[in-house]
Amino acid sequence: MEAKETKWLYETILSGPGMDEQVKFSFTASRKVILLLAEAIENGLKLDGSGLKESIGPIGTTELEQLKELLLEKSNLSLLANQLMKIK
Repeated sequence: MEAKETKWLYETILSGPGMDEQVKFSFTASRKVILLLAEAIENGLKLDGSGLKESIGPIGTTELEQLKELLLEKSNLSLLANQLMKIK
């Protein structure tokens, strides 16, 4: 699927009823998984041309960045993540 088609698909799905509703959830995960999830979010936000980033826009990008920071903060991994970013 081309980026243009992928963008259209994501925009269609994300504009559906109830997609803007806030969801509160509680889960447990190892710090390893949290660190990997934060990295996956970070890498996903850097991908240009995939259609996903373009379809969520700046507000969605900001929300994902905030979620990543919250996950790192709650798992006491913020400092480690920042140090790893400096290594890259």
